[in-house]
Amino acid sequence: MTMYIETASPTPFGAVFSLNVVNFIDASIANLSEWNAARKTAKVLSTLTVSQLEDIGVLPGDVKLHY
Repeated sequence: MTMYIETASPTPFGAVFSLNVVNFIDASIANLSEWNAARKTAKVLSTLTVSQLEDIGVLPGDVKLHY
């Protein structure tokens, strides 16, 4: 006599779709937070004088290139 063992069903489509939506929203929020932090940093650095920038080891051109 042969026994038939049923394997677990594959992950339902709704679960995969939900995970993809959550991952997309999470990545979007992370990217937005990173962009906003860089924007704030550039705004503050742009208010500093050349000598103040040199004191912290940043050249004036670096602010425009990296932020």
